[in-house]
Amino acid sequence: MTTDLRDIFSGTDGLDEKSLNALLRAIKSKHDVNSFDYLKFKQAVKALSNIDMDNVTSYKSAFMTASTMGLSKESLLKSANKYIYALENERESFAEALLSQKDLKIDGRKGEVEGLTQKIALHKNKIKELEREIEIFQNRIDTVDQDVETAQLKIDSTKEKFLKAYDVITKEIKDDITSINQIL
Repeated sequence: MTTDLRDIFSGTDGLDEKSLNALLRAIKSKHDVNSFDYLKFKQAVKALSNIDMDNVTSYKSAFMTASTMGLSKESLLKSANKYIYALENERESFAEALLSQKDLKIDGRKGEVEGLTQKIALHKNKIKELEREIEIFQNRIDTVDQDVETAQLKIDSTKEKFLKAYDVITKEIKDDITSINQIL
């Protein structure tokens, strides 16, 4: 598709760039350039809306033109749902990656804290010479706690940005599906 998908999904301004790009790549990967599908229909509706045509007329005009190329309401809805499915798959992939990062950056660090705490307990029973080593391990525990908190905040922020972008695009497609069902 030669048009930037951001141009046809009007609610994407201000969304997290990385999340938005991942979602738009998922949509683009399912696009068949040889057929008139939901994305081309949406692009046509957007173009008609840009010339001050009302929403109902834009939908009907775009559909009438597309129907001359073999597009039916059923095939239009099917292709719109194909993009919803692609977005849902991307959301699942994101959730898996998020869990993996959590395991790596948070749970792994918590395990590190537990190991260091056990070493501290063992070294406290040793002679005075080992007290310096105990202090070093204690300092590491303090640092890990800060790292865990920072990592958790970053992961939560990334999740929030992704879900916001996902919700905006998914809602817009679902709204289009509703409009297609009501208008056509």
